[in-house]
Amino acid sequence: MKKKLEFIVEQEDTLKNVVLQKIGKKFYKKLRFSGEIYVNEKITRRDELVYNGDLISIFYEENNEDCWPVIKKMPKVIYEDKHYLVVYKEANLLTIPTKAEPISLYQMLKFYLGPNGHVSILNRLDKETSGLLMVAKDRLSANLLSPVKEHIKRKYYALVEGIVEKDGMINSKISKSKDSNLRIISDNGKEAMTFYKVLKHIGGNTLLEVTLLTGRTHQIRVHLKSIKHPIIGDVLYGGKSYKRMCLESYFLSFYCPYEKKLNEFMIECDFDEKNI
Repeated sequence: MKKKLEFIVEQEDTLKNVVLQKIGKKFYKKLRFSGEIYVNEKITRRDELVYNGDLISIFYEENNEDCWPVIKKMPKVIYEDKHYLVVYKEANLLTIPTKAEPISLYQMLKFYLGPNGHVSILNRLDKETSGLLMVAKDRLSANLLSPVKEHIKRKYYALVEGIVEKDGMINSKISKSKDSNLRIISDNGKEAMTFYKVLKHIGGNTLLEVTLLTGRTHQIRVHLKSIKHPIIGDVLYGGKSYKRMCLESYFLSFYCPYEKKLNEFMIECDFDEKNI
């Protein structure tokens, strides 16, 4: 299906450089073979200059052939505009499907947006983690919030075992275990930094607010285990068994590149604290 992206030039440069800044290298390479770029409704060489106020129109083929069947279930939509969605992912649901487990939020979003809809999930969550996710409805909108860690801010609730006395920071490198998909603390790993704040004590447990400076796989889970306060329900990393893992992305914010304003979203913690 043929699709169109449009935007206004904000600074004089070559057409190639202006387009690259907006859509990124990966998408730009695809346009070389299956796309057309117009300046003020005229095809223009990509090495020519474009000027402030010029209208750039990009026509490209969107491949909507998806090997994953849609799931006819409505996602829980927290916010929606022309370009973005903020949705809630429940615990124990994959963000993206796999061959081993072909059921995911992605397929619900494909159903919600229809056969011609575009789904770019900008921040993934582990299967066991619940909370807020952001989705771009087109390639340009996705690229305008890239890199994600610089444009989308998140905070998590984590209910952990034991009494955490004071706020803190964990700065320990994380790598993948050689024998499994588990992540481990290792001097040979990638830099990872986690901040946590004590919100309250619940019996012999502690509710933390967690923020990340980096975004490694299982980062919160591995780091909290490393300080001997595993997340309740996270049996993979030493937490006691529970009906769900008590980790939730409860806060999400992003600065909208179209409306030029900050959007913030927050949900209430849904852990069943009294029965843990």
